[in-house]
Amino acid sequence: MKSQKVSGWWLVNSLKLAIREAVSEGVSPNTIVLLFLFPLVAALVAFSRQVVGVNGFGMIVPSLLAVAFVSTGGMVGLVLLTFVMLAAVFGRMITKKIRVPYLPKLAVLIWLISISVLGLLIMSPMIGLERLMSVGIFPIMIFVLLAETFIEAQITRSLSTSLGMTLETVVLALISYKLMSARWVQDQVLLQPEISAVLILTLDLLIGKYKGLRLSEIWRFRKLISK
Repeated sequence: MKSQKVSGWWLVNSLKLAIREAVSEGVSPNTIVLLFLFPLVAALVAFSRQVVGVNGFGMIVPSLLAVAFVSTGGMVGLVLLTFVMLAAVFGRMITKKIRVPYLPKLAVLIWLISISVLGLLIMSPMIGLERLMSVGIFPIMIFVLLAETFIEAQITRSLSTSLGMTLETVVLALISYKLMSARWVQDQVLLQPEISAVLILTLDLLIGKYKGLRLSEIWRFRKLISK
């Protein structure tokens, strides 16, 4: 930002000037970048649902997972997410035997997951996972949110369907994480915020205009389409 010279009509550069003023007053540039990238990730999720045909768990969960991976790093995030999901599965097996209503049972399940993650963080220096010690509460809560969504899907759907939706959500989140972590993308949204905002909105509208078959449907029915 310091190396970029802002010149020309002020209205065209209004976001650049506003961002520079906000940063000079103490607003974190990382927060500004994430606020721009979150709608971009949402557009990617919308594209995957509308055009590709990926199911997953809605739009917010994969978007939040991508932000959590940015916070933890890809590998550390995957290790922690895998542990949370395993704790959720085993916790689900245990809570099945508890005869209480759904919400108290879910609270017990979250308690089990939280205690398990606490144990992992305490043991992380002993098992060579020191990087887990620096993980904040925010990504952990997002991983627990995915675990809760997985459990709810398992109750209403089959286990295979729930696992498939979870896998699609995680893969989509990892792709979004790579996009958000790309230095070039971060530089563009920070240095060209007006263009970035217009392009993201235009992308959303173009995705909404797509009315054809999804790519997954084209692949599924390729034999019928070829006849």
